Amino acid sequence: MHRLVDETSSHQYDQAVNRQSFCINTVLLAMPFTLPFITLLVITLLFSFVIAQQYAGQSTNLPRLPPTITGGELAFFNIKDTNGGNVTMANYFSLPNGQRQVTHKVQRAVVYVHGSGEDPQTYFAALFSGLNKAAAQNPEVNQDAVVLMAPLFPSDNSDWSRSDLATFKGRGWYIGETSVYPATQNVSSFDVLDQITQYFSDVSIYPNMKEIVIAGHSMGAQMVQRYVAVGKELFSHVPITYWIANPSTLLWLNDKRPSDTSSCPNYNDWGHGLDGYYLDYEHTFVNTLGNLGAVHLRYQRKRIAYARGLNDFGNYILNGECSPCTTGSNRGERLYNFFDVFPPDVGDTVDYVEGIGHNGIQMAQTQAGLNRLL
Repeated sequence: MHRLVDETSSHQYDQAVNRQSFCINTVLLAMPFTLPFITLLVITLLFSFVIAQQYAGQSTNLPRLPPTITGGELAFFNIKDTNGGNVTMANYFSLPNGQRQVTHKVQRAVVYVHGSGEDPQTYFAALFSGLNKAAAQNPEVNQDAVVLMAPLFPSDNSDWSRSDLATFKGRGWYIGETSVYPATQNVSSFDVLDQITQYFSDVSIYPNMKEIVIAGHSMGAQMVQRYVAVGKELFSHVPITYWIANPSTLLWLNDKRPSDTSSCPNYNDWGHGLDGYYLDYEHTFVNTLGNLGAVHLRYQRKRIAYARGLNDFGNYILNGECSPCTTGSNRGERLYNFFDVFPPDVGDTVDYVEGIGHNGIQMAQTQAGLNRLL
């Protein structure tokens, strides 16, 4: 039974748990936890060359100029690809009052992944408007203290495939597939989220960062939920929250389903389950330990904020797949069935938002959305 609450409430699992990771680089794990901050800073600086950088990507060969937007700029992120080279990701990034932020003032980063419409400008605008609302409620929340980012994951059937930007086969980015353009520079969309997280965790750039939020709505939420399950242990010293709002489907962490699977023999294939995991990203981990419960344990170790608009009963299914129907007939039913088998863990939250349907702008700007994101 799931309790109905209003948009200002949450289902909080209130037992104490320590989700704090200890450091940004795995080399630090063997060191005492009393490591002086100055030593941490020096070591992090030594390793900072492996972390992708904002404003360093290529901005040439764009087929068109993306829309301009209030409070942000189009920026180009330099991502390390699987061959040790570089590939570019475009994103909308905070530009308050026409000026780039003083990074040592920033204490919170919010990354909002778009849905199937591949419209990061819409998601950035939602965050920017929400930030202004939150600032009116709390003076400590302001454009100097919060950095906003909305990355673009373009598909190869768009005109972005003719540019220098990393481009993905169809909507494969939401399940972590590797980019297909530029042809010699390949990177998993999950690697992109890794490197964005590492960038905001870098104390040489953001020394006062206190929290990172990786958020998604609709297909963006589907991506974030799958990333939570198989995403690498980054050992960031900054707490990370994953906001999953109105996903159409969810990755199941075992091979059981609430509905009959006899007419859907591939119901547990990767994307909806863990069978046939073909990605290079964390390939050995998932294929060796995934169905033994290791993916579920990794999922439980991360802090998740679920959000559901109570008027959202849509049933968008990519490519007519049968797998989602084995978990429920619509978005709401699928989420409740998922919770029955994989209940939110200690420290996770669930916001049931009244009066909202499948709308990423409205979800981000409700009081529940402001509380989790900003």
